[in-house]
Amino acid sequence: MPDPLALQTLCGQLDRGEIHRGEFLDQFTRELALDIGCSRAAVRLLVNTGSGAVLRCLAIFDAGRDAMAQAPDLAAGPADAYFDALLSDGCVVASDARSHPATSMLGPSYLEPQEVHSLLDVSFSVNGVLYGTFSCEQTGTAAAWTPHQLKRLREIGSRASLTLMHAITSEIDTAPGALWQSSTPNRLMTMPMPLDADALVYRVSPERS
Repeated sequence: MPDPLALQTLCGQLDRGEIHRGEFLDQFTRELALDIGCSRAAVRLLVNTGSGAVLRCLAIFDAGRDAMAQAPDLAAGPADAYFDALLSDGCVVASDARSHPATSMLGPSYLEPQEVHSLLDVSFSVNGVLYGTFSCEQTGTAAAWTPHQLKRLREIGSRASLTLMHAITSEIDTAPGALWQSSTPNRLMTMPMPLDADALVYRVSPERS
């Protein structure tokens, strides 16, 4: 059974500096998968690359393997409908992700190679700036996401997003960088973020035209 206080405890430990970001992300995604009851749970950050904005996976836990996994970027270009749904609704609830209007275009590049059938994603922002998503996935078979699961993921995201961003900005100034223009008038703030195995290093890049 999931411990309803486990995620709150983790956030408190990170806030107090008792664990580092890597430990937090590993333990957080593990507890998130258990709490929501999904195959995989991930934290993704919106970043700018040379080819455009992407949601980059900071950590993803695979409950079936009981281990951390890897996942490719979700690119903004071919997935405008997905990004637009995050902007307009703050979430994407796709029980059949391969046919859902907001996620079907992710089929060839992500859903099928990763054997993902269902997605439940909630966006997180700080001071009105969109930074990324907390994501739950169901692999192998589809999941009929419930209102309770969506509400719980929103609650978790609301608590953890500020903690996560405080940890990111505690060492390096991370003023928002480039902008991504979607197919709607909405715009996403992104942070360029080269990643290595041990640390997250942030740079501010010029605004895209």
